[in-house]
Amino acid sequence: MTHLIQSALTMLRAGEWIPVTAARVLIGIFFCISGGTKLFVPAQFKLLEQTLVQSHIPFPHANALFVGMVEFACGGGLAIGLLTPLCAAMLTGDMIVAIATNRIHSIHASGLLAWLDDFLYLPEVLYILILVWLIFSGPGRYSVDGLIASRAGLSGVER
Repeated sequence: MTHLIQSALTMLRAGEWIPVTAARVLIGIFFCISGGTKLFVPAQFKLLEQTLVQSHIPFPHANALFVGMVEFACGGGLAIGLLTPLCAAMLTGDMIVAIATNRIHSIHASGLLAWLDDFLYLPEVLYILILVWLIFSGPGRYSVDGLIASRAGLSGVER
């Protein structure tokens, strides 16, 4: 029985690259699309700019451009696995600011547990969790970072 469990765990560990790659690519595509619509769809850019004004963020036009560019470029970076830790860290910062300035005010729960439940239900919290996981786990072997590391003879990127 122990051998069977060890074999199953070994097989699962060998396939660890699949969810890492899927999470990186899919969250990268999500942020790339989100940033792209903020940059290239005037109505979406205006909506972001208005949100920044309502949240009392200084220089709303410049910050809207910055947020759109970070999401677009870093999302694209994650999708292909280029500079994964840096891109994930930048997007984590973006999500922390979004929660702190806008999303946290949408929680109107009474009581600590209800508030915590509503807070953890925010999609930005899940995005942060995935992005932090990617910072620590790396991009996986099927990434530009993995390709560069293997050509340079570095180890630790491939999983």
